[in-house]
Amino acid sequence: MTLFHLLLDSFCLFRFMRRALVACLAISLSAAPLGVFLLLRRMSLVGDALSHAVLPGAAIGYLISACRW
Repeated sequence: MTLFHLLLDSFCLFRFMRRALVACLAISLSAAPLGVFLLLRRMSLVGDALSHAVLPGAAIGYLISACRW
């Protein structure tokens, strides 16, 4: 079994891994142009501030969707 198959098997077997891959691709495709735009306008620290501003929303979303034991 090659390294390629070891990496791909988890994405083929588990549905949550496929959703995570799609989410990562969507985020990277949407964040890259924004980062380039901010860098060209010499506002690179605004991108850092945006990423920290999104963090509480991600944490709240995780808390809402987490399983209640």
